[in-house]
Amino acid sequence: MRAAILFFLVALSALTAFAQQVAFTSRTYIQSPVRIVSFDQSKEFGFESVTLRNDGPVPITAVHFLIILRTEAGDEVADERRVTVDLNRQDTRTVSIGLAHIDGLKQQTRSRNQKSALAILTIESVEFADGAEWRESEREQGAPIDPLVPAKTK
Repeated sequence: MRAAILFFLVALSALTAFAQQVAFTSRTYIQSPVRIVSFDQSKEFGFESVTLRNDGPVPITAVHFLIILRTEAGDEVADERRVTVDLNRQDTRTVSIGLAHIDGLKQQTRSRNQKSALAILTIESVEFADGAEWRESEREQGAPIDPLVPAKTK
């Protein structure tokens, strides 16, 4: 009996040593006409739903979300989806998006031999009712200071 309990404890500690941790956060770019106010998780998805606010001058018809998985090995796109939404000027609304499947992100983290990762929800583009579109460009320009990247000194 003692040997069985000892074997169980050793097996359990080995399993927890290989467990991957994934944290979830969101980022809104300064120039984005839509703000991510909050998000809700579920047992299955890191981003089950998201609350958005239209800070732009025109009603919004769709939002393209992007999930970046950040590990010590680097950043990569983990998930993305275009979601239709009827969001008038200055409105706030919660939208079901079902993004960032938790088990999939843990497996992706494990496959890169990482112990932990950060899943970051961003808005890649916004479609307006008048046919115009906003696309994220700050990432390429480096406009806002990214608090997760150390500043370069001259």
